[in-house]
Amino acid sequence: MLAKDCLPLIDLTRKQTSSTISSTQAALRQFGAFRVVAPQLTRNLSQSVFQNAREFFNLPIEVKEKTYGYSGFDTELVRGKTAIPKETVCYKKSVENYHSHSPPSGFQSSVEELQHEWANMRSPLFDTLSTILDSTEPLIGTPSLDYESLGVNFYDSDRLGSDRVYFSPAHMDSSIVTILIRATEERDGLEIADLSTTDKIDSEGIGLTASFISVPAMPDEVIVLAGTRLRRLLGKSKVRACVHRVRSPTQTSNKCIAHERLSLAIFCGSPMK
Repeated sequence: MLAKDCLPLIDLTRKQTSSTISSTQAALRQFGAFRVVAPQLTRNLSQSVFQNAREFFNLPIEVKEKTYGYSGFDTELVRGKTAIPKETVCYKKSVENYHSHSPPSGFQSSVEELQHEWANMRSPLFDTLSTILDSTEPLIGTPSLDYESLGVNFYDSDRLGSDRVYFSPAHMDSSIVTILIRATEERDGLEIADLSTTDKIDSEGIGLTASFISVPAMPDEVIVLAGTRLRRLLGKSKVRACVHRVRSPTQTSNKCIAHERLSLAIFCGSPMK
């Protein structure tokens, strides 16, 4: 099963056809995800972020630990118990709040530029999503709904033990939606659960029992993942929270999954902290 056949592609510059609306509604119930055309995010801007991020993550640990928003390897947890083998720089609000002990200037400015482009795309995306889901509930427009955080993530398989299969185990995000931008146009290990293949409702159970589809990074596209907050707002008859995981390279698959992985996630309507 190919991701492009399962996850509809939305072009926000065009009026959505009835066929696209119907297929996206079905995808949000079965996978909790769809794709969006977004060259303004995936071309020069995101590549600049990732180039600067790679330089930052290669800095000595004592430098990184002084940076606001930095989380070290294995310090973040899924479901409060499973460590995620990654490093992250997370901006809870605007990067403008991070001038003291901020990341290197090139990294910071590239994130600011990407946030500016995302701000132009944000309203059209949520307007389209509201139309597709026939939502009577507002998805933006309050301090809580408009709260966003942005995380730049770095995964390195050299730091994994032989017993760890996943860069990130199966989980759901607590946001309204998560916008996922990836650094590579090859298979980077992202997999999304087919929720129709299991009767489990928790991410751990779904991770153990559901079928998953591989979702390669595609040029000029981002992935939109529905979060648990959207499911609570609209009900699971309209949308399911996306359960996703990231598979790490193994001895049998390291030729087709990237050895290192960089990704950028924008969590929209995530819980305010």
